[in-house]
Amino acid sequence: MIKLIHGDDEFSSKELLGEFTGKGTDLETDVNFLYPNNVSEPIFSELVNTMSLFGDKRKLVFFDLISKITSSKNDQWKDFNEICINKPSMNELFFIESKEINIKSTKIKKFLEIADIHLYNLPTGRGSWEKIRQWIVSRQKKYQLQLSIEAINKLIDLIGNNYRYLDNELFKLSNYKPNSKVEEIDIEIMVTGIKETSIFELIDAILEKDLSKSDQLINEFINKGQSFFSVEQMLSRQIRLIIMAQDLLGSNKSQIIQNKLQVKSNFAFNKILNQAQNFSNKRMKDMLKNLLNLDLGIKNGNKTEKEVMKQLVHLL
Repeated sequence: MIKLIHGDDEFSSKELLGEFTGKGTDLETDVNFLYPNNVSEPIFSELVNTMSLFGDKRKLVFFDLISKITSSKNDQWKDFNEICINKPSMNELFFIESKEINIKSTKIKKFLEIADIHLYNLPTGRGSWEKIRQWIVSRQKKYQLQLSIEAINKLIDLIGNNYRYLDNELFKLSNYKPNSKVEEIDIEIMVTGIKETSIFELIDAILEKDLSKSDQLINEFINKGQSFFSVEQMLSRQIRLIIMAQDLLGSNKSQIIQNKLQVKSNFAFNKILNQAQNFSNKRMKDMLKNLLNLDLGIKNGNKTEKEVMKQLVHLL
C-alpha cells in the first residue's frame, strides 16, 4: 500500500492518516513517523526495505518528503520511483504533504501511477461558504448536535475555514447543549473567533522581545481553550507568509505580492508586509525552526504541551 495525502487542510489529512495507521498502541503494527530533514535517498531505501521486528505490518509515514523530492536537483532521488515500486509487500508507505503538490512532476511520475492519492484543501473563494456549511452539517452528527442555519452561519463567520477550530467548537457545544438545538445566541456565548489581529500582535511582541505582552497574549489563547498545536499552526502560517513576502519584496508591486500570497484581507496583508519589511528573514526562519523543534519535542515525549505553552515565548 502506498498513499499520498496532500493539501493545506491539515485536519482532514491527519484524520484520514489516523484511519490508515490505527492506534499507536496497536502491538500488531509498527508505525514510524519520518521528517524530511532526516531522510536522504539511501536512508529512505533502507527504511522502506527493512522488515518489521514487532509484527506483520510496518507503516512508514513521511511528512513533506515529496515536496523535497520534486524540488531536488536532477541527480538526487533518481531511484525514488523504483524504491517505492519494489518495496516489500508488508511495508506500507504514507506520504503527508502540507500543501498541494505538482502531480505532473516527472520526478514522481511512476510513483503517482501506483499511489492512492487524496487531496484535501481548505475551501476558499466562490462557493467556499457552502462547502464549510456542508462540512459542519456532516460533522455535527459525530457529536449528536443540531445547529440552526443561523448558528452555522455565525460559526463560519467567527471561525472561517479552519476545520480543526470548527471541530473543537462543535465538541465544546456538544457538552454545552447536548440535547437541545444550538442557536445563534449559543454560538455568541460559547465561541470566540480566532482573530488574525491577536496572532499578528503575538508575532510583533515576540520579535520585539516584549515578554510581558507576549505572555499576556499566550495566556489569552490558553484561556480560550487553544492547544499548543493550534497556536503553533496559526503562528507558523503567518511566519511562512511573512517569509514568502520577504522573498517577493523589491521587484514586485504590493498588489502582485498580495495576489501571490493569496491573502484576500487588506488588513492582514498590510500586517504581513509591514512585518516582512521590519524583521530579518533569518529571524523569521529561526522562529519557524524553533516551532518545529518544540512540536517534535512534544511528539517525542521530551516536553508536555502544557510546559511548552507556558514557556513558548521564551523558547522562541
